[in-house]
Order: sequence, then C-alpha cells, then structure tokens
Amino acid sequence: MAFARKNNRSNNSRSDNNGGSQKKHSGCKYKATSKNGSPVTTGWNYSRRHGLVTFLCVTTKNTEVHTSKSGKEWLNVMVKVTKPMCADTLVSGLMERHTGKVIVKEMGIVLNPKAPNGGYCGKYGS
Repeated sequence: MAFARKNNRSNNSRSDNNGGSQKKHSGCKYKATSKNGSPVTTGWNYSRRHGLVTFLCVTTKNTEVHTSKSGKEWLNVMVKVTKPMCADTLVSGLMERHTGKVIVKEMGIVLNPKAPNGGYCGKYGS
C-alpha cells in the first residue's frame, strides 16, 4: 500500500508534521510609558542551544536622545540579558524612540516589536 508523501517544499517553513503551525521561538513588546514614565521594550528568544533568553531594555537617568541623518530619534538604553543557569548581564543598546526597536550591536541582536508576526527578537544581518 502506497502512502502520499507530504511536499516539504512549500513556502511555509513554520509548519509541523501534523499540518499545524509551530510555536513561536521569539517575541517582543514595547510600552511607550512604564511605571516610571519611560519607554520599555521586552523580548524573549528560545533556542535548543541557549534555552529561553529574555531581554529587558530600559532607559537610564543618563539617557540622551540622538537624531540620525534620516531623522529617527534613538535613545541609549541598558539591556538586561537573562539566560538560564547564568548570571544576568548588562549591555548597552540603542532604542528607536517611536517604534521601540532596540539594536544591541555588541551581541548582534535586534528586538523589533513592530514585526508582522507579533514581534521579533533575534539575530540581524548575515
């Protein structure tokens, strides 16, 4: 008896073997005003290698506003990175003021709450 094989060459790479969709592996949210009145971006990323890694991006009292050539306003932020079985680390990043997009150049990570899939947190570039 022959069984029909599923065609795995479709454009939908986010499907499991049962025809449903896979769970998300990253996410990001932005709040324009937190309890302190400052903008906050939070993100998470799950991988088999690193487990669940969370990011908390907040402004500090020394935060300055920088304007790029394209007219976008960027803020200096501190990013708290929490990995399982490791101590929390603090790194600096840049947050776009109006969208909440955060770039952590030191780690090669971007947090984009305006991504079409409900937010993206992961590598950028090649």
